[in-house]
Amino acid sequence: MLFGWGDGSYGQLGSGEEGASQPVPLRLHPPAVGGPEAVLVACGERHTLLLFADGSLASCGDNAQGQLGRKLPAGRQRCYLPEPIQALEVQTIVYISCGKEHSLAISSQGKVFSWGAGGFGQLGTGKLKDSSTPKKIDALSMYNVIQVACGHYHSIALTKDGRVFSWGQNSHGQLGLGKELPSQATPCNISSLAGIPLAQVAAGGAHSFVLSHSGVVYGWGRNNAHQLGLNQKTSKEQIFKPYSVGALRNLDVTYVSCGDEHTAVLTKSGNVFTFGDDSAGQLGHNSSKTGPQKIDEIDGPVSHVSCGSYHTLCVSASGQLWSFGRDLPQHTEGSASESRQEKRRCIDLSALLAPNELLGVQVFAGAYVNFVNMCQASACASAATSFDVLPRISQLDRGLIEKWKSAEIGSEAQQNAKREIEEIFSSPPCLTASFLQTRSDVSMDCFIPVNLQEAREVLKELTMRDWIAHQINSSLLDHLFPALPRSSHQEALAIFLLVPECCVALGARRIPSLALRFAEAVTGLSKGSSNILENYWSLLPGPFLEQIVQMLKTCVSALLPCYKLHPKDKSSILILKLLKKLYKVNMKAKCRLQTSTFCIDEIPQKINLEEDFWRWELHKKIPEEDSLISFCRFPFVYNVSTKREILYYRSFAVQELLKVKAYGELDKRWRLRNSDLPECPIFTLKVRRHCLVEDTWHKLSILEDSYLKKHLLVQFENETPGYEDEGFLVEFFSEVFEKVVQPEYGMFMYCESTSPMWFPPKPSVEKNKYFLFGILCGLSIANGVTAYIPFPLAVFKKLLNKKPTLSDVKELSPVLGRVLQTVLERDHDDLEDMCQLCYSISWDSKDVDLIENGIMTAVNNANKKDFVDKYVDYIFNKSVDDVFSEFKRGFYKVLDEQLVGIFEPEQLMEVAIGNANYDWDLYEKSAVYWDIYSPTHPTIKMFWEVFHELSLEDKKHFLVFVCGSDRIPVTGMEFWKITICPPASPSEDLIPEAWICQCVFVLPLYSTKQKLKEKLLQAISNNRGFGKFACRV
Repeated sequence: MLFGWGDGSYGQLGSGEEGASQPVPLRLHPPAVGGPEAVLVACGERHTLLLFADGSLASCGDNAQGQLGRKLPAGRQRCYLPEPIQALEVQTIVYISCGKEHSLAISSQGKVFSWGAGGFGQLGTGKLKDSSTPKKIDALSMYNVIQVACGHYHSIALTKDGRVFSWGQNSHGQLGLGKELPSQATPCNISSLAGIPLAQVAAGGAHSFVLSHSGVVYGWGRNNAHQLGLNQKTSKEQIFKPYSVGALRNLDVTYVSCGDEHTAVLTKSGNVFTFGDDSAGQLGHNSSKTGPQKIDEIDGPVSHVSCGSYHTLCVSASGQLWSFGRDLPQHTEGSASESRQEKRRCIDLSALLAPNELLGVQVFAGAYVNFVNMCQASACASAATSFDVLPRISQLDRGLIEKWKSAEIGSEAQQNAKREIEEIFSSPPCLTASFLQTRSDVSMDCFIPVNLQEAREVLKELTMRDWIAHQINSSLLDHLFPALPRSSHQEALAIFLLVPECCVALGARRIPSLALRFAEAVTGLSKGSSNILENYWSLLPGPFLEQIVQMLKTCVSALLPCYKLHPKDKSSILILKLLKKLYKVNMKAKCRLQTSTFCIDEIPQKINLEEDFWRWELHKKIPEEDSLISFCRFPFVYNVSTKREILYYRSFAVQELLKVKAYGELDKRWRLRNSDLPECPIFTLKVRRHCLVEDTWHKLSILEDSYLKKHLLVQFENETPGYEDEGFLVEFFSEVFEKVVQPEYGMFMYCESTSPMWFPPKPSVEKNKYFLFGILCGLSIANGVTAYIPFPLAVFKKLLNKKPTLSDVKELSPVLGRVLQTVLERDHDDLEDMCQLCYSISWDSKDVDLIENGIMTAVNNANKKDFVDKYVDYIFNKSVDDVFSEFKRGFYKVLDEQLVGIFEPEQLMEVAIGNANYDWDLYEKSAVYWDIYSPTHPTIKMFWEVFHELSLEDKKHFLVFVCGSDRIPVTGMEFWKITICPPASPSEDLIPEAWICQCVFVLPLYSTKQKLKEKLLQAISNNRGFGKFACRV
């Protein structure tokens, strides 16, 4: 049953009377319309539309501009009773809205009809003129419109697939088209809202709003009275594009209603917030603040809210209707204080009906007229709140899923299902709306707005039907990908999280084409939008981030044939660039994936690494040649072994080039009868064992830079040269490093006895030695030697220009690391008293101020993070800047910095100093045997029994004895084979020997296990296997 009250001077009350100015509501009896009850009312300034349950539409009030949609008898400009609009009798109307003097209606087919004043284009017909007869808006004919909203002179529409259109006056930016444009006589798509799953459109006098399904409110248009609710920074009088209203973001808004220059929003919890013009007290609160403020006076939660021109109506769940502001026209000039004095009234709606008849309420406010609809049980079941009566965009639900699954092949139900699938899976906002998180569970700054687990399960369920999978696939390719938004709004970009789930659910066969389209869309985003998406990725749970990575890897693998056939394939570059973006995101991700997740192991097997390297070199010289495929440009796809191979190939290629040049020059001089020899392409480093370190420093200090790129050979003075024996290099670097890193040598400091070494703030040796040590480390890597140096990971981070963190402090000094971690974790206010720390620290037995006069600044909860950051920065940067810069300069004298940059710090560390990932069973299985020995030989069986019984330290000593180092190279133990052979003359009195050059272990034949163990321990305890034996030919 419908009730109304207020000004009826133009017939807009529809009661046949001039109106009811008293606060007591008047029962409305529209005798001209019988039958079904009214379900929706829309009010203009002086006219009213009434929509009835059977889809018929009636109008009453002023008709000066044809806003009633029908002609009145000659001489009449007003109609005091609702009468049907004959032009729409063949239509079933489902939604209506009124502007100041124009009207809009939506049919059940989603078509929009308009009539009334059209001087500003608000009718959307393409003409700037009035119309007294409803006309279909042809520009919207291809869309299924579900909502419309009218301002004074502009209109907005929401379609079932989530698009928003606006037309009419744009003098204040109320069309949201992004810039100041003249009036638009035909609907224009508001592209900046593309992709946002919208729940409502709303319009005030000259301002507009949309509300998303997640409760985010976007406003634009006139803002002279702060009716948009924006903060002061964006508080201009005219806003030409949609802005998110930050003050409402966390309130769970479910409905928006607009007056002439004020706005009210209803939240999920039943609170009402108002903002804008309060000249008539329409905001319902006494606050002087300009932003959204809660109305506290209402008793209990609110279910419905509606704004008139200068008043606001709220219905509480208890059946009380509250009115704030001026709901009658002001005919007389009063004082300023009187006109601004708020008017409040409370109407007990239960008094209008007999007891227990009040089952549900809807409320509608016009300029100075109000309507309240007392719903019966059937009507109010779906109208519990203002939000519940809003038509919604298409989205998945359980009923729809079951209907699709049960559709029989070839049936009409299947054809309908195909249309529904296409409608949802072609529309970014519809697909996003299908999997939105519960509003209360989402904070847009911290969490993912869509439920990816639910999406994964639903998509898996749907794609089990081949015809559904095919329909989804074609919908994605033909419609959804072209429609993917480039918006900078967070909600719009949530679709980019769902698309990979769709791609993977459709199966590996379809992934390449889908992933490529996905990559095109992502790389086309603006920097701001890309940052938002990357933030989403960084918050993803590991399995969902990994699925995106695996999808792209599958695409890269599928495109590998293009490497040779089409070396400038842009598709491959596109996918690789997106993988690179994800790789960088992963470095700061909440659930970080292993870097190996990004490796594509089949690439080195299917391409020529040398060719790939030279393609990379070409790209560095011609950067604009961006489409040339080179995986070296995207080194994360390579595992550490492949990267090591590329690094060694570069060193080898340079060394071989120098040799070729030298041989060429030698040949040229020979032909010219020139006896002078060209510069030798080999760098032979001659050193004395008893002066190993001093000789090394001296030779490196007088060396020309060009020699550092040459093939390195080491010769120990007074010993037989082993020119091509890798064992001599291993021996040399191992011995030099072992001596230099000792604390007594003085080059490095050790925070704790078992911790790695670090650079001292005040070194006790010449600074130049750090430069030479850098050269030495570079030479070790360039020549393929794995030699242990007790460096922490922070060294390799700094070499790669990555910032050390607190975790590096924990490695360098576990005790200090725990202290700093405790400081960060302690949240109590007593931090200052309990820890008694200040910005003055002790490092390397010296007191240091982290800031000026740091001893006077105590560490507390407010500055503890800054304190820890400065502490870490001092240890790894400020205190060692000079000496580390020298070390780094020497390191890159040998190695190419850009090439070394393909490694991650952990990988570079492993290449340089190896690892301790021992697999002794694998070591045994990989062994090679010479002469009489075999895996089943009694001596060999005894040896492995003894070996496996050794302590870890003795096993490591054995590795040093046989191979020169106990560090496992990145290739792993399976490639670090030991060769076991018998001596030339068998005798139990012999001690085992080793030929490091080939990792050969000379094992005499022993009769007992005890004898073997005794001799073995004697050998590895007193010998390193260095420089004693020439290699067997």
